[in-house]
Amino acid sequence: MKNNSKSIKLTHKERIGLVTDAILTSLFILLVNFLVFFATEVYYTTHPDWRNQLIRFGNSLIAGNHIQLWSWSNGFVVMIAALDMFVLYIRLFMHYKRIQEQHIINDLHYIADGNFDYTIPYKLIGDDQRIVESINVLVNNVIHSMSEELKTEKSKDELISNVSHDIRTPLTSIIGYLGLIENKQYTSEEDLAKYVHIAYSKARQMKTLADDLFEYTKITDKDYSKLNTRKIEMKAMIDQIAAGFDLEMAEKDMQMHSKTNFDQLVIDGSPTDLARAVNNLINNALKYGHDGHNIYVEGFRVNEKELEIKVSNDGEKIPEESIKHVFDRFYRVENSRNKSTGGTGLGLAIVYEVVNIHGGYCSVASNDELTTFTLHLPIKHGDKLTPTKTEEGQQEVIDNAK
Repeated sequence: MKNNSKSIKLTHKERIGLVTDAILTSLFILLVNFLVFFATEVYYTTHPDWRNQLIRFGNSLIAGNHIQLWSWSNGFVVMIAALDMFVLYIRLFMHYKRIQEQHIINDLHYIADGNFDYTIPYKLIGDDQRIVESINVLVNNVIHSMSEELKTEKSKDELISNVSHDIRTPLTSIIGYLGLIENKQYTSEEDLAKYVHIAYSKARQMKTLADDLFEYTKITDKDYSKLNTRKIEMKAMIDQIAAGFDLEMAEKDMQMHSKTNFDQLVIDGSPTDLARAVNNLINNALKYGHDGHNIYVEGFRVNEKELEIKVSNDGEKIPEESIKHVFDRFYRVENSRNKSTGGTGLGLAIVYEVVNIHGGYCSVASNDELTTFTLHLPIKHGDKLTPTKTEEGQQEVIDNAK
């Protein structure tokens, strides 16, 4: 924003106008003074007794002084001169104020013509300065709103582009293999079963994308006040989530480790959404923790106000240049978008949104030993909450989130 505060610089025409106004005002004041003095002198001449009384009154103002230091006529002249200067000042001040207002109006027209990166730079006084500051705040807010709208439009375009790409790739495979089956272009039952299996796998991949996309759009439309908040016993929740991955861990020949530094900790939040966030982190570790053998799910009470949930794996390190992008929508660390992992690139974006609407934030660190995603959640309790869920009910929520 161009906003270097400065005084208004008068143009040549404005300076001439100001000088002309000063001359005309001075001439008018001199004319009025002449008429006043003329009328006064006439009145004094026709009323000598009243004039003498005024002179004696003026001299008496110098109490105890027998030397005439003051006269009423001199005082009258000084008073008229002071009044003249005040009138001239007010006249020129109002003229300059109109010039300022015209400069502000011209700048407003300049901004209205589409120059939204410009703000009124003048440093004024009084109400004029408050007007200028209000206009600049309004312009900045408009710029911010326009920037957010452009980001939203760009985000929507990227969303459509990414979804189209991710849908087209498996859909092309499904159509291709179903076409082979439709045209009976297979030589054996094994080929037929292979084609059906590939088409089925690609269809499941599309369903995963649709589910993640639906979940992401639903999460981003929420705010914390609209969440179905409940009291959640966090140790039980973390242990239950970790235990729910026994089958996947066995298939990957990996081990799950869960622990907390508290025996009981109850926070307020959406159990479904928080469980989904932790599930997504574990699924992410399973898919992308190449060559890893362990996943650690840990809960740490940092202090009275903050809880940390860490999901770590000892697999492949995340490249440094990818760290700051891992929570972006559709971002994948792999160079290819068609890896066998089949991820949608929305899992971590969902995690980020879930934690954000709970008033927390996410962080990630990765080195040769461990890659750790950390959810920083506030420990706070609301007044209007549903009763604490039973362990069976909480387990059902966790299973549904998974």
